[in-house]
Amino acid sequence: MKRIWLIGGMLVILLAWGYWAGWVEPAVKQPIEFSHKAHLELKEPKFQCTTCHDRAEKGPVAGRPSTKKCLSCHSGGEAKSAGEKKLQAFGEKGGEIPWQRVWRLPSHVYFSHRTHVADAKVKCQTCHGPMETLVRPPARALKKVAMNDCIGCHEKWEWPKEKEAEPVKVASARRISTDCNACHK
Repeated sequence: MKRIWLIGGMLVILLAWGYWAGWVEPAVKQPIEFSHKAHLELKEPKFQCTTCHDRAEKGPVAGRPSTKKCLSCHSGGEAKSAGEKKLQAFGEKGGEIPWQRVWRLPSHVYFSHRTHVADAKVKCQTCHGPMETLVRPPARALKKVAMNDCIGCHEKWEWPKEKEAEPVKVASARRISTDCNACHK
């Protein structure tokens, strides 16, 4: 009987240690219950991922939208939901919404959203999963991206077909690099 308790106790300790060691990603709680689905289904104004995550087209990090950007649509008038009330409260205090980061690549990996989103026209869902279906923020990444996903995509990828291709793009129309140093620091 003691042996069963000892094994059970060791198993509990091992699972707890695994949780804290990063085997299981902890759930993230966002300050506002934001619905990607509701925003992306709007007819007017018509949103896409980069409407709010506009840094994805300009730099390495997509980032989270500023309070000012959210208030450009959600200011004025009575708040319709608890989320809008929280948003307006952040705006009145002049503070940023403390969004919690959900997606995180290892520190030794270099990934540029601009290169993938603006240049290569890779859809956000390729790496992030079906965000457009979510009625509340994800507690964890919807899709775990592994190196094999990146290599597989790089091996089959071709430049988007454009009527007037730029000379640089024509010269780079070959397969995208799978050299380790292209993505690993």
